[in-house]
Amino acid sequence: MARRLGNGIAVFSILAAALSMILPGLVARAATEPEEELVGEELVLTATRLPDMIQELRRVPAQVYVITRKDIEQQHARSVQDALREVPSIVTYNGIGNSLQPTLDLRGFNAQPASGVSVFVDGVRINDPDSNAVNLDLVPIQDVERIEVFPGATAVFGANALGGAINIITRRGGRSPQTTVEGAWGSYNHYRLQATTSGPVKDFDYYASTTWDRESGFRDESDGRVNSFTGRLGYRPSESTDLRLSYGYVNNRLEQAGTLGLADLGRNREGNISPTDFSATEQSAVTLQGRQALPAGFSLAGTGYYRQISRDLLTVGLSSSGRTTTDTDTTGGILQLSHAQRLWGLRNDLTLGGEIRHSGVSTGSTSTFGPSRREIDEDTYGLYAQDALDVLPNLTLTGAVRYDRTKYGFEDIIAPVNNGNKTFSRVTPRAGVTYTPWSRLTLYGNYGEGFRVPTTDELFAFAGLGSNPDLTPVKTRTYELGARVRALDWLEMTGAYFLTDVRDDILFVPDPTGVTFGENQNAGKSRRQGVEVGVRLRPHARVDLQMNYSYTDARYRSETALFGTTIHRGDRVALVPLHRVSGRLTIRPLDGLELGVDGQYVGQQVLLNNETNQTPFRIQDSFVLNAQASYTWKSATLFVQGMNLTDAKYETYGIYAFDSRSFTNNVFLMPAPGINVLVGLRLKFENYY
Repeated sequence: MARRLGNGIAVFSILAAALSMILPGLVARAATEPEEELVGEELVLTATRLPDMIQELRRVPAQVYVITRKDIEQQHARSVQDALREVPSIVTYNGIGNSLQPTLDLRGFNAQPASGVSVFVDGVRINDPDSNAVNLDLVPIQDVERIEVFPGATAVFGANALGGAINIITRRGGRSPQTTVEGAWGSYNHYRLQATTSGPVKDFDYYASTTWDRESGFRDESDGRVNSFTGRLGYRPSESTDLRLSYGYVNNRLEQAGTLGLADLGRNREGNISPTDFSATEQSAVTLQGRQALPAGFSLAGTGYYRQISRDLLTVGLSSSGRTTTDTDTTGGILQLSHAQRLWGLRNDLTLGGEIRHSGVSTGSTSTFGPSRREIDEDTYGLYAQDALDVLPNLTLTGAVRYDRTKYGFEDIIAPVNNGNKTFSRVTPRAGVTYTPWSRLTLYGNYGEGFRVPTTDELFAFAGLGSNPDLTPVKTRTYELGARVRALDWLEMTGAYFLTDVRDDILFVPDPTGVTFGENQNAGKSRRQGVEVGVRLRPHARVDLQMNYSYTDARYRSETALFGTTIHRGDRVALVPLHRVSGRLTIRPLDGLELGVDGQYVGQQVLLNNETNQTPFRIQDSFVLNAQASYTWKSATLFVQGMNLTDAKYETYGIYAFDSRSFTNNVFLMPAPGINVLVGLRLKFENYY
């Protein structure tokens, strides 16, 4: 760890030295140019479900990370996960084996055993209803205008957001016409074509996009194919009325190379011991959004939506195989009333909302263990309220509360003994305070509660082989203290300390009587605590530098007996690195020319299925260096992107699992790509009518 961290520091030291050498020349060149300050405190959404009103960042009692459209284009991000990779509280790992389906870890909450992060697109929750999984490969990155990350308990976003919520806001037609066409080619036979067009027509606005993305992958039999189309029509007859109708279609087929044993990894990092695995998904989604300003400072916003997803999944292991087809239909709506009032110079923002959602899941599978057919109904209801009150011009109190009710209906067509119904309900509060003693300093603190409803697989799906209908929700209590500082016009810093206590963790526990293999149980407690530090500076109008560091200590806090071993208090949670460092340097030496370099260091991680920490093997720490360059002339932008420039050999995911070839448990790791490049051309046309 020390060696790779030292290498990372050395690289950033070289960048700093280079900056010190080129900066005088930039100063001379730009002596007559006005100095640009960093963007001041951005306006972010109030963390309410629908984007009905905006709020100054200084009034938000929590750490918030915002990725703008400019950031996405500057990174040349291929996916939402790419765009999120520089957020301090987020780590991505590839547990499947293709470049478009990495999994997110937010403050130590990942997809093990189920996702603890809720993701929303224009207010619509996109987590799968039966597993809580997040499929960000179904969100085309060219459609994204802005991403907001709210770590920690959020209350108004509802259940299953243990680590926090990610709110994705999509693009729409603006006040002037614009068309962009982009083509790119790169390593591993990666070809990509994208096109977007948008603009106004009197009181209407339109937006449309399409993507054609192909690659053969750096592993054997790891091809990927993604097609998408999005169309939106907006209607804004006045400043007080806004309507938008959207349709989105995504069709992908992604081969999943899977993990490799240590011996296989040593022989060939590009090998594939499960060459037939794949995931094919087709999604259609319709969303209707509206907002109407009302008298006396009130406004009403609403969203109605329908999503249909069909998925075909084939998984072949060393000793078992299975193929599953799943059809999911989700219909829902959200209604939100907001009120903004200002008295004696003090502001009060009140939001009241409610939502309803119904999902039907039909799934069938054939596997080594026999066939299965299941029907799942999920009905969710939620009510929420939030109020942000300025007690003083520089002191804001925020309170929020939400009530959630989730009802499952599970039917096993082949084995009706597994059938069951279950209802969960809970109230989750949140409270926070922000204090701005000086215009350049904001201090904040908050407390919030969250919970995750057990999935239907955990509750019903495999009676006698894991499921337990008596499970209760996983519960969290989160505390956070932080500060935002703008020390100089060109220097901003943020810092946060967080602590999240988790009760009723769900773990698979063996049956000591031997009657059954075991079952899921609410088996213990755990804690995630850490710090996040960010520095952003612009020493010159043509230079930007950003550095982030996060420390996340995720450990169990109670003992649980497993298969011949025991989780002890203090054992680390799997797949959560203790340290993470990222940085980006961007230089604009000439008009139209932009050069960037970024690096990410990720610390060691405990293997999945090694909750007892008894296996000494760890996923080793890694440092990855990337670079980008682009030149814009009139309507054309030529760009090149280099990833993993040092050709580091590293892994992002590992599991300790049974190996049928040796009849023992062995280490399996997911290799990451070596050095690879992407070259592209973007044509952008504006104001042509």
